[in-house]
Amino acid sequence: MSLTEKQKHEIEARIKKDRLNQYGDPLDTVYAGGNPLFDMVSGKVLDRFEYILRRHPDWLSK
Repeated sequence: MSLTEKQKHEIEARIKKDRLNQYGDPLDTVYAGGNPLFDMVSGKVLDRFEYILRRHPDWLSK
């Protein structure tokens, strides 16, 4: 997934406006393994913006 700097800024602004953590989840969210980007099954690490957009696909304006 390739995002423009403008799209990344749009996501960051949404996180700040909605007072969410850096992954777009509520501030009190706890993750197994401490990081939602690491897939313990595959051993792969997701891009942070990819993780956010999988959970919130409506965050980017068309």
